[in-house]
Amino acid sequence: MNFTLKIWRQKNSLSKGCFKTYKVSDINADSSFLEMLDVLNNQLTLEGKEEPVAFSHDCREGICGMCGLFINGRANGPDSGVTACQLMMRKFKDGDTITVEPW
Repeated sequence: MNFTLKIWRQKNSLSKGCFKTYKVSDINADSSFLEMLDVLNNQLTLEGKEEPVAFSHDCREGICGMCGLFINGRANGPDSGVTACQLMMRKFKDGDTITVEPW
């Protein structure tokens, strides 16, 4: 699956933030949302153009709740009753644009 990601980026609390657009491709539909962000971060690291996308996570099992994100304007995205680490990419359509904001 291929996605366009519009992600809120902000260096620190004093700097002005903005949305940046990224493309990710060949994402497995059974990957979690956080695994997809890991793929993006690996891509950014290899390119060396900018810092990886920072996001909170701990257990990645839906227990701790640290991974909360606003995904397409909704807390933790389109699936009800799950955290971002439990959100599977199959909940999106191939080619979707996904907007990601901090909680």
